[in-house]
Amino acid sequence: MLSERVEDCRIGSDPTAVRGMREVVRRMCRTADLPAETRDTAILLTSETLTNAIVHAGRPTRVVVHASPSGIRVEVTDDSVYSPVVAAAGNEATNGRGIRLIDSLATRWGVQHHRGGKTVWFEIAIEPVTGPGHPPA
Repeated sequence: MLSERVEDCRIGSDPTAVRGMREVVRRMCRTADLPAETRDTAILLTSETLTNAIVHAGRPTRVVVHASPSGIRVEVTDDSVYSPVVAAAGNEATNGRGIRLIDSLATRWGVQHHRGGKTVWFEIAIEPVTGPGHPPA
């Protein structure tokens, strides 16, 4: 069984950095042998979380990705003290849906405040397979 792998990345305030982090998450999910649906969701939520940090904090960001066969956790740190808010976005809105997506698709998510900023994190857990040949853990 694979153990947890961790990748710690420093990201500048350039929005093109989001593409590179999507590739890191894709690779980490592949290495952890996570299902395609989990991988796709993790890539989407990483993109949303990191874009929020760049747009709203506008300062360098740190991204830490933890991946194992049981799931993935992504932590995005910025130096803004303001917490993200799950907001209602109108049908014509071009933004404002990121945290709502995280709230609806992640297994868990939250914010940890610390001196000089915050870390927004989310987790996507893999349900253990049960049934014949797969007893519950």
